[in-house]
Order: sequence, then structure tokens, then C-alpha cells
Amino acid sequence: MSALSISAPADWRNFTFAAYKQAFNRGYADDDAEAHAEQNFRASLAAVLEQNAEYDAGRSTWWAGISEYSDLSEREFSAKKKGLLGTAPQAASGSLKALPTVEEGTPFKKDWREYTPSIITPVKDQGACGSCWAFASTAVIESYYALATKSLEVLAPQTLVSCAPNPNDCGGSGGCEGSIPELAFNYTKAKGIALEADLPYKAKDEKCKKYTPAATLDGYVKLPANSADALEAALARVGPVAVNVAANWMHYAGGIFSGGCKEGGSCTLDHVVVATGYQKELPGVGGGGYWLIRNSWGDGWGEKGYIRLSRKYDATAFVDKTPASGVACKPFPKTQRVMGESGVLLDMSYPTGVGKPA
Repeated sequence: MSALSISAPADWRNFTFAAYKQAFNRGYADDDAEAHAEQNFRASLAAVLEQNAEYDAGRSTWWAGISEYSDLSEREFSAKKKGLLGTAPQAASGSLKALPTVEEGTPFKKDWREYTPSIITPVKDQGACGSCWAFASTAVIESYYALATKSLEVLAPQTLVSCAPNPNDCGGSGGCEGSIPELAFNYTKAKGIALEADLPYKAKDEKCKKYTPAATLDGYVKLPANSADALEAALARVGPVAVNVAANWMHYAGGIFSGGCKEGGSCTLDHVVVATGYQKELPGVGGGGYWLIRNSWGDGWGEKGYIRLSRKYDATAFVDKTPASGVACKPFPKTQRVMGESGVLLDMSYPTGVGKPA
């Protein structure tokens, strides 16, 4: 079942754990497991009600909702639905020199879901595996493949989960234990990526199997770190972009999200997603600007699998105090400076030369 709130906040004040179990067809192994789940549900419900009170009072631009994840603790949710990531010390195979700058003109709004013919596959669900990096990379490759060939194919993230090496522990140790888009792009350049129909997703680590490559590429572009102008230009003129974020979004149900990183506090990147569009800030009005983000938690989460991240923090810097936990490659730095809502502007990349294998 999908989330129970899509276009506006619902009234959750009288929503019970019994109603939750029925709505999401929940069953638990024993009484202890059910008691633990109920405790988590009550904490989720309290957080949802608190956030929606802020939204109703006009103090926030996003609302929360009860979902299939509401019986998990924040730690359990992170373990199941995120994946550690990092900033790879690798040379990009291209640059933004050929792209227009924001000053040269970008549209007020861009949404690649509206492109015809479609270049966006349906939102997927990574399951209980830290494979967000593989899902985001695959989604971006799918889009550039469609742009190049006019054919929209559903590619296999399991290819990357099972086969892409990660010798320097960039964002984890690979597979369900985390990696980064740059390594996914490098692997696809070397070996190609399979169709989902030929290599179905298993949500677990598996030995790399022989497969028939359906798409390949010749490199990737790494955008300048912490540059909102670079991301806007790439989204306006090129296509979707893989980005790293601090995905503190467990209860998000709709609206323009803000508050993923606390001003003056830490901002730990832990998830890879796809920037699929944007809207600029409205001059003299304040607010309204956002980055459109495709997630990999299924289409029942958020706005049918997407989230809009506020652009009011495009020029605000935060500090990632624990990059060794998943936001860098060896040797790990002690801290990293990240900018944008949820740290979205630190690490941004997209593939080049995507097409059919020779």
C-alpha cells in the first residue's frame, strides 16, 4: 500500500496502531517485535503531528505523513533505506565548459519528467539494501540512454550491486554496503549494464554473473562542488544529475522540504538520489524555489517517489563532521564542507556518451 497522504496533510490525530497494521497489512514475529514496532509508530506519529502543526501554522513549507516505514526507528529506517556514499578522488571525463552558465539564461523551471518522448522510468524501490548509489546511477543512465537513442529502457541496478568494484571504500565497501555514482559510471564504461528483465533486482549482494550489456557510456562529468549555478545549468541544458544528500526525510509526505541540515550543525551525507529538475526562487517573495529529487524508496513515499528540496540554503554551508562514516574515500578527511538543503550540492555527476554497446 502507498503512503496515506499525497497532496495535502491528513488528520492523523486519531490514527491508531491497530489502524496502521490494517492499512499496511502488518504482522510481527512475536509480542516483543510488535511492542517495539508500536513504540516506533508512536514516535513517528508524534513527529508527524508536530511537523504538520508547523505546516498548518505557516512556519514550514512541507508536511509529514504516516507510511509503510512508520513502524521503524530512525536508525532502523536508515539501515534499510539509505546507502553510504562518498566523493571519489577520480578525474572527470568532461567539464561544464561547454554548458551555458545561469547568467546566459536558464528557464525559470525545469522538470525532465515532462520531456517528450519520456526519458524517465518509473520510480523504483531499493528495499532493505544500501544500494541507493546503484539505483540513482542506473536511473541517470536510463535517462541519457533515452535521450541518445529515443528508446526508454529499464536497466538493472543489480548489475552494479553485484559487479562494480569499490577498492577505496568510497561510501562503503560496495554492493548493499554502499558506493558512489562515479564508480558506477566507471564500471558501466568498462563492462556495460544489463536490462532489468535480464538481471532482476534481488535487494542483496550476489556474485557477479555473466550478462549481456544493454547500455554503455564513455565517461562522466563531475560538477563543481557546492555550486548551485552548475547544477541548475546542467539540469536546464543537459539532463538529470546524480547527487549525494543527507536524507533525513523519513516522515516527508509533500511540499518543499527544508531542515535536513541544521544551521551551525552537522550534515552527514548518507544517500544518493537523482536531481530531475528545479524551480528558481521568486525574486522579492522568498521561498518557492526547489530542487526536484527522484528517490528510490518506492512511489508510495513522498510525492509519488519524489521530494522537493528548498533552494533557500543554496548559499549556506554546513559541516559534515563524520565523512569516514560514508562520505569520502580513503584516506578519509576529518570534515567536509557541504552546501544546499540536505547537502545536495556537494557531489554531483552525470554520465557522458551513453548508448548501445558497439
